[in-house]
Amino acid sequence: MELKEIKCGSCGHVNPPGTQLCQSCGKMINSDYDKKKIKDLMRYDGSAIRSKTRSTSIFDKIWIFFTSIKVGVSIILIIAISASIGTLFPQEYFIPVGSDPLQYYTENYGTIGRLYYELGFHNLYSSWWFIILIGMLALSIIAASIDRGLPLLKSLRNQRAKKHPSFYKRQRLNLHQENVSNTGSVIEELKKKGYKHKADGSHHLLEKGWLSRWGPYINHTGLIILLFGSMLRFFPGMYVDELVYITEGETVQIPETGGQYYVENNDFIVDMYDENAGTVFDDTLQNTNEMVTSNYQTDITFYENQNKDVIGASPDLKKVEDYSIQVNHPYRFDQFELYQSSYDNSQMKSMTFQLEDSNGEVVGEQFTVNLDNPEQSYDIGEGMEVNMRAYAPDFVEIDENGALISETPVATNPAFVFEVTDGDSSELSLLQVMLSTDITQDNEYSVKFVENENHWATVLTLKKDLTLPIIATGFVIFLIGLTIGSYINHRRIWINDEDGFNISAHTNKNYFGLKKDIDPILEKNGYEHIFDRDAKDQNESVNTDEE
Repeated sequence: MELKEIKCGSCGHVNPPGTQLCQSCGKMINSDYDKKKIKDLMRYDGSAIRSKTRSTSIFDKIWIFFTSIKVGVSIILIIAISASIGTLFPQEYFIPVGSDPLQYYTENYGTIGRLYYELGFHNLYSSWWFIILIGMLALSIIAASIDRGLPLLKSLRNQRAKKHPSFYKRQRLNLHQENVSNTGSVIEELKKKGYKHKADGSHHLLEKGWLSRWGPYINHTGLIILLFGSMLRFFPGMYVDELVYITEGETVQIPETGGQYYVENNDFIVDMYDENAGTVFDDTLQNTNEMVTSNYQTDITFYENQNKDVIGASPDLKKVEDYSIQVNHPYRFDQFELYQSSYDNSQMKSMTFQLEDSNGEVVGEQFTVNLDNPEQSYDIGEGMEVNMRAYAPDFVEIDENGALISETPVATNPAFVFEVTDGDSSELSLLQVMLSTDITQDNEYSVKFVENENHWATVLTLKKDLTLPIIATGFVIFLIGLTIGSYINHRRIWINDEDGFNISAHTNKNYFGLKKDIDPILEKNGYEHIFDRDAKDQNESVNTDEE
């Protein structure tokens, strides 16, 4: 049922549905309102708020839902609880490179870890349901700001100096005196304190700090911009945060650049602190009993692909420059940055073997197998040759056909089938790390592992964030609104001398400061201090009779 307009019985002004105080004279015109809720009534100057006056259509019900303070607070609590749960285990970004997320969380954290993954907490801030929560919070802030801000704006823009006598009685600070001779002097003194003056005959309104009422709405604007910037991160091209894994000597295409840029890892350097360097850290370093890294550095060559726009063409790389990437000293290009993140030396680069006879004597020379591109045959001298018949970089098992099965192409658990031949006879053996098994019977020779060399790989982080200026702008606006709302007070004083000297005052905060503004001026002009109703016994009834 649509509410009707309300006509003021005192001045005849027609007010919108739901209005509590007459927009013209300030008389309370809604008999259903609790007359003791003075602070709540003056928060929006008695203006009609849409969410409290209409509830007939589906749109109205949706509007009421999103403008509800309880709903907004509930969404914030859900977001806060979700973010807290997201810190229980590391986010997917921080788990070991190349690990399967589901397997990692299940193996390390059991059933709870698997549930953590299934519900999307492993990648919380980009999960669909978290994005929906952020969107709902933004809608709640926007709806609440419009619902309360527009009526307040209309009310404050159309303030009238003339108020009904009951309006004076209803204010927390008020005073009635018979002497009207010094009314003009009081007004002039208040104007000297920065109050703006508006008059309607013998009725006066003095006001300052109007901007304070907009502090919360400036806050909301900043939050909306901040949330908008955060949500933009999920749009392609707006935000990039990826790891780039490059072994020494390798050249790789930089992701998210469409094949335009490549980077080569010329050298990876790890520097350690010297515990005898004569610095203030020497004692601490000696007590740690371990090496402490002082610097990670990747020496790179940066290339631009000249054939980027030629479909199917091989990259034509043109050197741009050489650069040394260090921690907190990224390489910048276009809108991207390459940061030194970490390093990895767990991947094997080569393995060295030697051939021994049944007496344990070394036969021939040692030979080295390049695990990235192994040779098929090795001449070790003394008429002996070792041939590689099979190779699995990450050995799992032998299938029914006798072939070696590899789980991944990365050399983390290599296995070989070697053939040893002297030209007349040959024998086969399966060699794994720390394990050798004869395939042919009564082998005279055995291949023994001597040593290995690991790859040094750098792990770089590719970053691009076009949303940061938007987020920073929202944050600055939020702080401005917080400052305005916290340190500026909206103070209004109404004075009339139609029937004696009448003064009342209202502020959105700090009544003590407002009273300190008024009392010295009243005392100087021969009036008593203004009456503060809340300073008296709170149990006494409040006189708000509508005359």
